[in-house]
Amino acid sequence: MKLSTRARYALRMMVDVARHTDGTDTLISLNEVSENTRITRRYLEQLVIALKNGGLIRGKSGKGGGYSLSKPAKDITARDIIQASIGPINIVECVMEPETCLLADGCSCRPLYCLINDRIVKTLEELSLEDLVNNRAAGLDTE
Repeated sequence: MKLSTRARYALRMMVDVARHTDGTDTLISLNEVSENTRITRRYLEQLVIALKNGGLIRGKSGKGGGYSLSKPAKDITARDIIQASIGPINIVECVMEPETCLLADGCSCRPLYCLINDRIVKTLEELSLEDLVNNRAAGLDTE
């Protein structure tokens, strides 16, 4: 199982925006985010739409424009970011939509899939953007 490029890039973008804005009037341009994260501006433009629709960032257009968080980093979870970028976390379709599988009712593996999905969701809910910015998440310490 892999986390999609889109989800990973959304996390990187949000960490960079959080690091370079102070939650008030400070903005960061997509060009700056692109330089900092090595994600193309074109890709960032696509991510911005999803993250704005998810209520996680806000933007100002024109000269001196850019992006900032729409709420404090401590109030944005890794789950919020991933779900805004790729949709609901669902490792196997039958977890959220059992009717998509004819064997779901008697499947011996489905409980495992549900457990894995639940633990992933809970872990992502426990990690705030602030935790990611400060490397405070369990196992993220670089020391």
